[in-house]
Amino acid sequence: MKDGEKRKAMNIVYQAAQTIEKKTSLPFLTVLEGAVANVRPAIEMKSRRVGASKQRVPKEIDEVRSMKIALRWLVEGAKEKKSTEPMYEKLAGEINSAYNKSGEAFKKKENLYKEAESGRVFSSLLNR
Repeated sequence: MKDGEKRKAMNIVYQAAQTIEKKTSLPFLTVLEGAVANVRPAIEMKSRRVGASKQRVPKEIDEVRSMKIALRWLVEGAKEKKSTEPMYEKLAGEINSAYNKSGEAFKKKENLYKEAESGRVFSSLLNR
């Protein structure tokens, strides 16, 4: 929801739910929970100053924050699609692809984990 457009955001989500139920013949909540579970990160990268340089260090996050990040990634993935179809179809496609472990939101999680793996050397610095 942006700029207080709550009714418009609700309509987009409801239409996306109907689209997903038609395409997959599964309940929307099942697909949404599966998509969020596949996209949800357990860590995030924090900038940490080490000497004269800044290092990005992985840090564990709680469930509420990881849920917010997952939902944000799903919406951003739908917005990034450059097509003429309406937003509810793009959102439905992004949720469905996240449920199937593909799509922009899932790629973001994969990239985050790759970056965290390379920055794990500096994770001991975060405890100081």
